[in-house]
Amino acid sequence: QKTVQELALARRIQDSFLPECLPEIDGWQVTAALEPARQISGDFYDFLTLPEGKMGLVIADVADKGLGPALYMALSRTLIRTFAEQYPDDPAAVLTAANQRILRDARANLFVTVFYGVLDPVSGQLTYANAGHTPPYLFSPNPGVQTLRNTGMPLGIDEESTWRQELVQMPPGGALLLYTDGVTDAQNSQGEFIDRQLIMDTAQGVVGQPVDAIRQAVLDAVHGFVGEAPRFDDITLVILGRDAG
Repeated sequence: QKTVQELALARRIQDSFLPECLPEIDGWQVTAALEPARQISGDFYDFLTLPEGKMGLVIADVADKGLGPALYMALSRTLIRTFAEQYPDDPAAVLTAANQRILRDARANLFVTVFYGVLDPVSGQLTYANAGHTPPYLFSPNPGVQTLRNTGMPLGIDEESTWRQELVQMPPGGALLLYTDGVTDAQNSQGEFIDRQLIMDTAQGVVGQPVDAIRQAVLDAVHGFVGEAPRFDDITLVILGRDAG
C-alpha cells in the first residue's frame, strides 16, 4: 500500500512538470496530450516563453519506464529549460549543453530522445534540432507532408556529441505533429504494429481544422487500432497549427 501511495505521489509530482496551460499566440493554435502506459511516464513535453515573442516546443522520450527514467525525465526537462534561457535562438546549443550536463551529473546508463524547436510566430519560421527523436510531420493544406528528421543522436550517450539545426517554414493553414514512439509503435492484440501511413493520412485528413480535432483524430486512430490490447508505451502528442488567415 505504501508503494502504491508513493507511486501516486510521484505521478502527481510528474504531472506538475507538464505545462499548466497552453500557450496563446495570435494566429496560432497549440494542443497536447500525454497518456501514460503505467503510473509513471518516461515522456514529457514543454512550452517555453522566449525573448522577442518566440516560443520553444519540446517533446521527449526517456528510454525505459519506471521511477528511474522518471527521475531522468525530470533532470532532462530542467536542464533543457535552463539552457533554453541561455541560448534562446540556438536549439542545437541547448541540446549540446544539456547533454554535457546530463552525462556529468547522472550515471544512469539511460538516454533521452528530444525534439526542440523555436518558433517565430511573426515569420512562421521554426528552427529546430532533433536528438534522435521520432521525426515530426509538418503538414501543408495543399496537401503535402515534410518529415523533420534527426539532426544528431539522443542525449545521454556521448559527451562529445553535437547537433546541427534546421529551419522550416510553417505554412498558413498547416500543422506540425510532434509525437513519441508510443504512437507509431502501437500494437494490437495480434502483435501487429500500427502503419505510420495511417497516422499521416489521419492527420492530413483533418489539417485545416482546429488542432484539437487533429489531436483527437490521431488518438482515435491509435486507440481503434490497439483495441483491447495492453499498452506498452506512453502516448504523447503535441500539435502546433498556423491559422489559414
